[in-house]
Amino acid sequence: MGRVLQVRVLAYTYAEDDVRRAWPVLWKLAFEDNTPGFPHEMKGVLELVRALDDLYQFGDVPGPVRKLLEEGLPRVVRDVQDMQARLADWNPQAANQATDRIEEGLGELEKRAAKP
Repeated sequence: MGRVLQVRVLAYTYAEDDVRRAWPVLWKLAFEDNTPGFPHEMKGVLELVRALDDLYQFGDVPGPVRKLLEEGLPRVVRDVQDMQARLADWNPQAANQATDRIEEGLGELEKRAAKP
């Protein structure tokens, strides 16, 4: 790696519409019902996790939503941190496994949030 030109391994969401379709209840909670406290160019998977985590930590949310986030979100946040660490270690296979866990965790949150 050069001093000026650096090579990075990264993960990003290609199309935010995919996120909206995959997790519509979480999308609405994170990006429509509440405004994230940070600027973002795109509303991708990582931004969704960050917005939900900000909402959980700092937001004024109803008890059932807080309980849902409390029970499922910390694992997803840890999986994001693990993915980022694996990318930093240039271990794309382990990072890819973490992305699967992130998506599964969001899927579980979505299912639970969609139940009245």
